[in-house]
Amino acid sequence: MKIRIANLGWLLLVIGITAVACNSAPAASDPIRQPTQTDDWYQIYFTDPTCPPEEARQGGLDEVIAEDLRQAELQVDVAAFDLDAEPIVNALIDLADRGVGVRVVTDSDNADQSSIRRLRNAGISVVEDKRSALMHNKFVVIDGRITWTGSLNYTTNGAYCNNNNAVRLDSPRLAANYITEMDEMYDGRAFGPTSPVNTPNEQLVLDGITLQNYFGPETELGPIIGAQIDQAESEILFLAFSFTLDDVGEPMLDKATAGVSVRGVFETSGAASDSSYYGDVEAFGLPNLEVRLDGNPRIMHHKVIIIDRETVILGSFNFSSNANNSNDENILIVHDPVFAGYFVEEFTAVWNEAE
Repeated sequence: MKIRIANLGWLLLVIGITAVACNSAPAASDPIRQPTQTDDWYQIYFTDPTCPPEEARQGGLDEVIAEDLRQAELQVDVAAFDLDAEPIVNALIDLADRGVGVRVVTDSDNADQSSIRRLRNAGISVVEDKRSALMHNKFVVIDGRITWTGSLNYTTNGAYCNNNNAVRLDSPRLAANYITEMDEMYDGRAFGPTSPVNTPNEQLVLDGITLQNYFGPETELGPIIGAQIDQAESEILFLAFSFTLDDVGEPMLDKATAGVSVRGVFETSGAASDSSYYGDVEAFGLPNLEVRLDGNPRIMHHKVIIIDRETVILGSFNFSSNANNSNDENILIVHDPVFAGYFVEEFTAVWNEAE
């Protein structure tokens, strides 16, 4: 298991975690690859999945997030579609034991696993969505200031076997958006399209960089993504676990027809669906439109679109009708070429591994 990490400020933290792990058992591989400097208010992480045996899974993103959780002093919120990573579960139990407030929301499909029972046995209240659609969010908020979001499920497979991204952002204004969403689910038991549209800071500027932040399905996220694609002038890159949504697929095909370069990697299992855009894209036969099936024998779990190497769309949102209309989801849109550059590097790595 390796992690590509985009901030030297966090390098010491991850090295420290690795050193502790190495004292108990040898790690399967170096957990850090290509460390680079970014702004102080964000760090970007990518898994480099080798899927080692369970006993060799050390130094991964689960440990990085767990160590960050342990710094909490007041309150931690976790919205997790799936949560079984032992370092994170242990950190949450330790926080509750020392009096830090811990709120957890999960999907009912995953609410009976042993990790969730451990949280409940430790006195942590875990709220389920109790509906057929998914509570598909993957975010953490620490002390009303630090937000983790991205494609990563907080599971051992998510951290060590699947291609994923996780972004750590230091902004009370952004954190307020995720706390508001957590309040809806945890306190109000409001899930799905009937949730209120009340995100306090849908657009904000951090250190000169414009961000947009939306929660669905109370807000339809497909048309918002489609509008961003409509602005592409030269290039669209995408990594898609699932891609069946017309609101995203049609404007992308329109841009390709207009001469914009479009390249993408589909998760192989998702591309097998009859409604996947994989078949539609291949049928176009345009020289500037090229797609591949991912090379990970497990799961390529990204949900990322990069536009003109300046704008990145990321989050929990698969490009599907269920995500758009039914599931609880979040997306973050970041308009910055430096931020986008790290995702271009990840795209290139996944592209080169693909078929």
